[in-house]
Amino acid sequence: MAQFTLPYFGSIDSNALESNYDTEVRLAGQDIRLNLNFPAKSMELSSLSILNKYLGNLEEHLAKTKEYIRDNYHDEDAADGVRFYFEFHKDEFGEEVFNNQLGINNVDDPDEQLLSKLNPVRIGLYPGHLDFAIFDYTVGEELTNYMAVVKTDEDGDLANVSVES
Repeated sequence: MAQFTLPYFGSIDSNALESNYDTEVRLAGQDIRLNLNFPAKSMELSSLSILNKYLGNLEEHLAKTKEYIRDNYHDEDAADGVRFYFEFHKDEFGEEVFNNQLGINNVDDPDEQLLSKLNPVRIGLYPGHLDFAIFDYTVGEELTNYMAVVKTDEDGDLANVSVES
């Protein structure tokens, strides 16, 4: 039995892993579901060390994903990214209704207001996968089941930004 202690999750047995672990954390003023997924019943301690390091820097990784979102929004060539997420909802609800639901005013920069309304609700961690971490962002789970999704590798480098349901 090889016990390993992970930030947010506590002690786990690296030779008797459950398929997933869930907890809720507060990061950057947001309550976020944190989900840890293992593909097998055991994992090498070296892989758990990578996970430990990632979790130890989770706030930094969250800040990086917000930058990835901002960059993606301003990239006009990003066809299915953050800009698409907002345009889809404006089309779905009507721009005026969408803006009213989010509290967007006509005084401040509308792009900055929209980006500030997109908040993280879940971080899924998948040790051993190319998409090591998946950050789900939404303007409100009560408004939509669509998420702006940021995927990173084990170093926190951007793999992909997309919209998923």
